[in-house]
Amino acid sequence: MPSAAKYMPPLLLFTALLTACTPEEKTMLLPQASSAESESQDSPADRDFTVKKIYTYTYDTLYDLNKSAFLAGCGDNEIHILSTAGDNDEAILEYRQVDYRYGFYDVAGGFFKTWENRNSPLGAEMGDSVYMEQLLPSPDGKQLLIYLRSAYRNANAVLLCTLGEQEPLLLYENTSDYLGYFLGSFSPEGRWVTFDASGISTDPTLLIPIYDCGRTLSQGSSPAGAGGSDRQNDYWSVGNSRLLAPDQVLYTPCGPDGDGNMLWSTGLYDEDSQPGLFSLVAETQSAGLYVRKASFLPGTAITPTLSLIEEASMPSDIQYTEQDLMGNEGMPYPVCQYSPGGETFYYMSNPLMLWTIDMTHLQQTPSVRDFPNYVWDFLALPSGDMLVALIKETMGNYTETTQSNAQTCGRENSLPSALQEYWGVLSADLYLYPAGSGEGQLLYKNLQNLIGMEYDPDTGRILLETYEDQDRSRRRCILLEL
Repeated sequence: MPSAAKYMPPLLLFTALLTACTPEEKTMLLPQASSAESESQDSPADRDFTVKKIYTYTYDTLYDLNKSAFLAGCGDNEIHILSTAGDNDEAILEYRQVDYRYGFYDVAGGFFKTWENRNSPLGAEMGDSVYMEQLLPSPDGKQLLIYLRSAYRNANAVLLCTLGEQEPLLLYENTSDYLGYFLGSFSPEGRWVTFDASGISTDPTLLIPIYDCGRTLSQGSSPAGAGGSDRQNDYWSVGNSRLLAPDQVLYTPCGPDGDGNMLWSTGLYDEDSQPGLFSLVAETQSAGLYVRKASFLPGTAITPTLSLIEEASMPSDIQYTEQDLMGNEGMPYPVCQYSPGGETFYYMSNPLMLWTIDMTHLQQTPSVRDFPNYVWDFLALPSGDMLVALIKETMGNYTETTQSNAQTCGRENSLPSALQEYWGVLSADLYLYPAGSGEGQLLYKNLQNLIGMEYDPDTGRILLETYEDQDRSRRRCILLEL
């Protein structure tokens, strides 16, 4: 897979910020509609997962986006997308509300360049020496974490851009000492965000700065009910860097040097009014693997202060739950997901076996489910059912990969995209597996170039985001109406 840097355009093309656009005149794009009759089967009598209609919708977006289409917050027959408009230096990233039945869309706003008329967080330097290292959207696409990197000097910065705001929120900047690749995360409900879920920016304290997504530059303070105090947007100095004072903090289980361990994946979840954190850790000395869940004790919270950066011990208001896991034989790297509220953790111990772990009752034996073919991607539904894309055809030989480049591949690409390269996936079929046990029900055939899946229980729709012709910037959304 080409390196991210090779395809990353200069900052002058893509750094995103909302403009006060009025909705454009509705534009007609002809969608490609497909018949559901040839690509779906009848569902079991006790549930209605019959695919009634199938629609497709294509558009252009940024190559680097691992998610550009969203069902969260959408009405019937509607998806929201992040799509590019314009050419070259005039290109912007638009937030569109699309009626995929007819191809009509409204532009709700746009993310575009504004640094030419403001003080750049990276200082004065040529535009083509600053590029976008990462771009992470919120669950509804209305916010973007933008990671900027300087090729001219060893510096980087992270911005949080919000639809409807004239200026981004500078979360972090480092002027002379690039620390490494950050792992950012939004919580599944879009309440919390961190630009650094691995604690690199605050090493060696292992502190993870977390922000309320409702916090903006124009407010100058944390929204009511956030963990932080009501204050102006002040910054903490940490070595050669500074970070925006967070609304809440948690801690990672291992630092950037690993201490003999490797942090494979990590992310926020929503637990009542507070954030929580899942971390998947590989013990490099023992080849062991475990998941750790960090959360606040009931009724407690931390008021973040700069002193936390200097303290060696972690606050006692945080509780930790750990569970040892089986090895990940046959996988390029550990593959996992977790429920939005943090109650359940899902883990692939090999390409054919999925573990479901109740993190609230670890004394219970995890449930294990075997699949007849390799799992390309899966999505646990609120009902306990499971959407599973089972690989149907591959190119043949699997790609050999080392631990280091597997980790890079997994972090810079969506899970299905990374596995597609590793296994040479050509196509898959999408199934619904009922909660507990039972045979899978075929929903869709010949799924190709999958980027990700989303399910909306309110409207009974499945969104499959894919790309066309080996070009990740050309996206094709498949909508299954149930």
